[in-house]
This record gives sequence, C-alpha cells and structure tokens, in this order.
Amino acid sequence: MHSVLASVGKRGKVKEFCMHPLPAFVLGFATAAAVAWIFRRRGLRRIRGLEQEKEELLTEESRVFTFLHEIGGGLGSERAGRRLHEDIVHGLARVVGADGAALYLLDPRTGTMLVPAAVTKDCLPLIEVPEGKRGQAVGALSSWLQLTAVPASGGLLGSCHVSQVPVNAGPLRGYGPWAHPVAEVQDGMTMMMAPVTSGGRRMGVVAVVQRAGKEAFSAHAFEVFRSAAEQSAFALASAMVQQEAMEKRRIEEELRSASEVQRILLPRSAPQLGDYEIEAANTPARVMSGDYYDYIRLDDDHMGLVIADVSGKGFPASLVMATCRALLRGVSAGELSPSAALGAVNRRLWGDVREDTFISIAYCVLDRNSPRIVMARAGHDAPLLYSSRTGEVTALKPPGLALGVDSGKVFDRVTRDFTFEMESGDCLLLYTDGVNEAVNGEGDEFGMDRLIETFRVSAGKGVKAVVEAFQREVQAFAGAQPQSDDITIIAVRKR
Repeated sequence: MHSVLASVGKRGKVKEFCMHPLPAFVLGFATAAAVAWIFRRRGLRRIRGLEQEKEELLTEESRVFTFLHEIGGGLGSERAGRRLHEDIVHGLARVVGADGAALYLLDPRTGTMLVPAAVTKDCLPLIEVPEGKRGQAVGALSSWLQLTAVPASGGLLGSCHVSQVPVNAGPLRGYGPWAHPVAEVQDGMTMMMAPVTSGGRRMGVVAVVQRAGKEAFSAHAFEVFRSAAEQSAFALASAMVQQEAMEKRRIEEELRSASEVQRILLPRSAPQLGDYEIEAANTPARVMSGDYYDYIRLDDDHMGLVIADVSGKGFPASLVMATCRALLRGVSAGELSPSAALGAVNRRLWGDVREDTFISIAYCVLDRNSPRIVMARAGHDAPLLYSSRTGEVTALKPPGLALGVDSGKVFDRVTRDFTFEMESGDCLLLYTDGVNEAVNGEGDEFGMDRLIETFRVSAGKGVKAVVEAFQREVQAFAGAQPQSDDITIIAVRKR
C-alpha cells in the first residue's frame, strides 16, 4: 500500500510524492482509536442524559414524598378535614406540574351531588360555566367555583365518579365531553381526573388542569397522578374514619353527661313514710333510660309513688321521660286522686309528643296513717301484691289508658282510681316490662311465671332482698345476652 501526497509547485504543476507504505497495524490502531473516541463521546452524552434523568426522578420523588408527608401530617387533628383537602389539591398540582387542581366530594346528606371541598385559586373550571360568567377571568370565578356543587352522575366530574376510571383528557374545544359549551377560560385546557375511592367507598373526584398552549400531561405524569390520587383517597378515608370516631366519642361524652343529669332526676333514697318500707332500682339498657320512678310529697301524710315507661329507648325516650316527670310533679301537689293527676298530665302531653310515642304509668298514693293505697294504672304492667298471710301473689289490674294516646276524652273515661289495702308483711311490686321481657341467648323471655316466682320467694325477706333478687335472677337468665330494654323495679312492704 502506498500513500500519495499532492502539492502545487511554483508554476502550478501538481507534484506527487510517493510515501513509503504504512504498516497495517498502524492503520488498525488509528481506526480503533477513532472508534473509541466516538463511543467515549457518545457514552459521556449518555451518562449526562442518565444523570439528568436521575436528577429529574429524584426531584419528582422528593415532590411525591413531600406530598405524602403533607397529607399525612394533618390526620388526627380537629381540623384535619379542611387542611387535608387543601394539602391534596396543592400537592397534586405541584407533583405533576399542573396549573391548578380541585377536589370534589360526594355530599353525604344527599348522595347525589359532588361538592367542592377544595379548589386552588388559579384552577380552571371543571364544570359548566354559566353564560353570564363565561367571559370572566379565572380569579373572578374562584368564589363561584368554591360554592357550586354539581350532579354526581353527569358532566366531566360525574362521569369519572360513575365510571371509576381515571382520565387524561383534552384539550377541550367548543363543546366539552359534558355536552355544554366550553367557556373562554376552558378553551384548549387539558386535564387529568381520578375517582377518590377507598375500600369500595366512593368519596368523590380529584382533578388537575393545564392551561391552553402548554404541553399536555404525559403518560408518565398520568401514572404519577393516578398513584397520588390513590394515596389521597386512602388519606381521606382514614381522615373520615378518625373524624367519625372523634364525633362518636364527643356524642358519647355528651350522652354520659346527659345520663348523669338524668340520674340526678331519680330519687337518691327512699323516703320514710309511716310503716312503709321502699326500695327501688333503675338499670338503663343504653346510656339514657326511658324508664323512671319517683317519690312525690303530696302533703305531710301522703306520698305519691310513680313508675313509668316511655315507648322507645335512648335519648328521645329520656327527653319525654323528663317532661312527664316535671308535669306530674307540677300537677300532683295536694292532689290525692292518682287518676285526676294523670289526666291532667295527659292533657298537657297530648299534641306535644309524636304519634308513635306514649307513656305507660302506674301511680300510687300512700297514706302514713292508713293501710289503704289508691292507685291508677295508665296502660302499665299490672303491679303484683304479695300476701304474707296466704303466701299468694295477686296481679292488680285496674283499667286505664296510656298517656299521650288521646286528648283525654277516652283517657278520663276509662282510667279510674283503684283502692286496696296492705296488711303487715305484705309486699307490693311495681316493675317495667324490661324485667319479664328480658331474653336469653336462645331468645326465650324471662316471662311472668319467673317474675311471679322470684317475687314470691323474696317478698318475705324485705324490699332490698326483692330488688336484689330480680337483679340477680334476670342477669343469670340473660347471661351474655345484651340487655334489650330498660329495667325499673320498686318494692313496697308494710311493716
């Protein structure tokens, strides 16, 4: 192989110089060096590209971790709801580099509307803009967007909520996917939307938007958005559970306070009245009780003894109970006729209680100077009288209508005073149906036979023994079965 070099002489003639042949290994070495140089340059560019990608990934990772930290930081606080909503929309916009973001949550009261929980200040509208607002700038629409709910079954947001499918859509032109005109501020915008769902609980929709003229969201940005939306849904579900738990604790604390007030309304101890011994107990099925009992001083020689059961249980029944107690105390002073006192209470209650609410009540008037007891029974379970002389138990069943059933015409006609006497050693039992209707694990009721037998066996041992016997026997019968109704017992014994 020869190498030829050419040059131009003084007269323009080309002169050729023949060089000595180059060895092959020299040419091979030069070629290899050139190739290595080319690959090294390409490698350096590739490395710089990978380093840049790594830097971008690290930045993105940092934004995502910051987002997760922010949405987790507010959980458990009293203002977690509002703070979390704001953190989600601002965090999502930052993570994917969007111009704005919005979070719409399903209204728990209706279940048919999506309510704006948080919308960033510069977020383009994701809902139909009324004609009168279409020429306004985004800032002017901000207040309107913060207050406007939309149907959960239509439009962009509603379709995402119904389908439960994330969307990377846009740009919008003319008429949007919701079949409404696109406002000027919406023209050309792109968006990503995702359902906010956790554990099968559909909570709403979250979205991010980009203004017209900007690069649309990439497939990678869509994947990041979907993952962030899933984490947002999990955080929202956790916040809702915590808020519900805090609300439940708050309600329980209020009910406990109300229960303490109700307990104060019950007598702390039985009064002394001649030869009568009295013992009573009230055991609510829930925090609040619809049962009550009371001792009412009528004059120096007479005392009213009352037991009542309001239909239903819990807080509503306890409110009716407190009202009935106050009314009876108000009309009973100096009134020795139980039926007359109950009639006056019925007239005052009529029209102030719901149609499905009534009060069964038994009211006795005791005289310290006489063994005679006057009783009116307004729809209540028949009191039991134990005779120490015969050892028999008799049910006392005078007629009567429950309070709150009618305006008074029927009540006053059928509810009458009933008089009976107690001999020394006799015992009177007043109770609510929570005793005989107590159930065990098999669904069997305590029943009247057990009630009468428990009373007959314990009556001769004193009033305290009677109350304790019923508490013990009913508990043993029910076992682990929860108490289904309030239980109230009053025992009266003549010395």
